[in-house]
Amino acid sequence: MTLKGPKGRRKLLVLAACAGLALSAVWGMSTGGTEQSLQGTHISLSSFEPGSSLTYELFQDGQIVEKGRKDMDDKGRLTLDATRYLDENPESKLTYNLKIENLQKQAKGEASDPLNLLLKIDNASGHVGYAGAGLDQFSDILLSDGQQTTKSKADWTGGFAGEKLFDRLDDKNRNLLKLAFRGHDLENDILPREDGVVEVFFGDPSGSSLGAVQSRWTRALAMMTEQLSAVMMQQAMIVGAFFDAKFQLESQRKMQELMARAHKDYHPSEQICRFGTFVKSLAHTERAFELDMRALNRALLNQMLGTDPDSSAEGPSSEFPTRIAQFTTKYCDPHDNNNSLDLMCPTTVALGAGNPLKDRFNKDIDFYRTVDSKLTLDANFADNTITNDEEDVFALANNLYFPDVFETIEYEDVGESDLSHYNSRSYAATIAAAQNSYVNIIGMKTSAPPGLATPAVGAWPPNIVPPPVVNYAEDTGWTFMKAFLRELGGLTDPEIHAYLGERPSYFAQMEVLSKKVFQSPHFFTNLYDKPVNVDRIGAAIDAIALMNMRDRFDSSLRREMLTSLLVEQSLKPHVENLSVQIFKAIQDEQPTLE
Repeated sequence: MTLKGPKGRRKLLVLAACAGLALSAVWGMSTGGTEQSLQGTHISLSSFEPGSSLTYELFQDGQIVEKGRKDMDDKGRLTLDATRYLDENPESKLTYNLKIENLQKQAKGEASDPLNLLLKIDNASGHVGYAGAGLDQFSDILLSDGQQTTKSKADWTGGFAGEKLFDRLDDKNRNLLKLAFRGHDLENDILPREDGVVEVFFGDPSGSSLGAVQSRWTRALAMMTEQLSAVMMQQAMIVGAFFDAKFQLESQRKMQELMARAHKDYHPSEQICRFGTFVKSLAHTERAFELDMRALNRALLNQMLGTDPDSSAEGPSSEFPTRIAQFTTKYCDPHDNNNSLDLMCPTTVALGAGNPLKDRFNKDIDFYRTVDSKLTLDANFADNTITNDEEDVFALANNLYFPDVFETIEYEDVGESDLSHYNSRSYAATIAAAQNSYVNIIGMKTSAPPGLATPAVGAWPPNIVPPPVVNYAEDTGWTFMKAFLRELGGLTDPEIHAYLGERPSYFAQMEVLSKKVFQSPHFFTNLYDKPVNVDRIGAAIDAIALMNMRDRFDSSLRREMLTSLLVEQSLKPHVENLSVQIFKAIQDEQPTLE
């Protein structure tokens, strides 16, 4: 309870008492304080056991002015008001003789020692004195002024006494004075006390003087302002820390989101790696087949023009015997013409049923068996080795585009008339344009060039020529294509080798990229992937489609050329006939000389 003296000082006396138990008494002087319902001098008891009783006597200047007995409420609280006595004589001295006991426990026969307490209050000087009994012998009594603490003890009877407690405190240190019995906490009177508390408040009846206002509010407001400023600064730091934590967590979350997105977007799938592996040798193979096209076209053109030392250099006299010899030894089927080619094909007949050349019968005229049924031809027109496929391709081309050869032209014939020579070259140009489509088809099906050795898992078969020191496969896309066909199932390793060829051609590789890849169930299951990988797969498919469309575009250009040649050849007789008629009409109109 807050007490206010005549000089505007407020003092607080707190005595916590429980007979035979720990007791504490706290006096405090503060210019702040809290509002009370009673503004005059009074004593407030609290935190006692519910049901405790207070027997009291109040003396004013040595005369008993009030006495009686009161019971604590259900929370152990009680208030004694002395305001009316001080209103009559503000300078009088008050003395409280208090006896606190628990009559209910005593009636039940339980141990409950009373606490006797005598309080002397000089309202004029602000002096407080106390005396009492009921403590344990030699129990500790602590006195604190807020900065230092002194200790005394009760006597052997449990009695205690003290006079003029506030006299030794100057005005600066009269902010807090505590008296504690038996070790009560002097530094923290906010926590719930275990024992009863007695508070004495010195009131100022007038309460209107300037000194009273200053002593009551000025320092308290200054302290409150300082405390609020400190708390607000702490709150600003706390709010700033919250903002820092918020931005830090948001930045970390954004970094984690970007990291997760990068892991998701830049983790390639097996399908896109498969496309990338398959096309690694496609450009090299395309350049090789373009070179084979030039070589084949040059060889057929030499055959047509009779370039020395070609077999047609001496005309039909040398070309036809060569062709007949080739036919009878390699392409003649004795069963043709109703089994009447026995005499013409003695070599193939002599070999019998186990003839190894049986697979080559009639390949000089069979386009399907020679070219169309194969994805890869064992042909490389840029080297000096002649293979069966190369020989079959030449024989078929001769029968398709140049069954007859030009007669040899004598020097004198060229000098007399060069028209026949130019006509033969026009015929050769037409044949060369027609056979260009054939040359392109053959070039696209020629074998791919050898690749570098690799120990990569999945590359198959190990067919490098010449073979490396160890049995490595070739580091090319088509080696992995063969492994893919093995996974696709349905074909054994020799069948895969025969299907694609020893070194798959450009045509065979495009067959796998534009058709076989999409026949695998894994292609469709691999589409259950990250959206970015699905987009990458779509881009790879579009790229393959563009390559395929480019090949079709080149084919359409050749078809356009062939169409124009057909139109030209169909119109040629009409043009010649019309030219003759025009020339004849001109001759008829010329005047005759008689």
